Amino acid sequence: MNKEQRNKKDVKQNTRNRLINKRYTSTIKSLNRSFISKIKLIEIEKDDKTKIELKQNISNILKQFYSFVDKAVKKNIIHKNRAARKKSNLNKLYKTCNNI
Repeated sequence: MNKEQRNKKDVKQNTRNRLINKRYTSTIKSLNRSFISKIKLIEIEKDDKTKIELKQNISNILKQFYSFVDKAVKKNIIHKNRAARKKSNLNKLYKTCNNI
């Protein structure tokens, strides 16, 4: 394989990997935003039934968030300390949500 072919192959690989990494980071950001918005809804909500539904929804989002963050760390997309910080911050919010 000559140099030109190798460069074309590298460009294809880099493009593919960039898209995969972008998918992980954007999903993590969107899950984070949806989690925070649901927390704010719980604080506003008066009805107990909808609060329970929102709490279940929040716990599902948190599980998905943890899963995506752990996979991103495993694939070296984000640093493990950043992942731990994000997970810790959301867990603090989740605990305050359960006290409401």
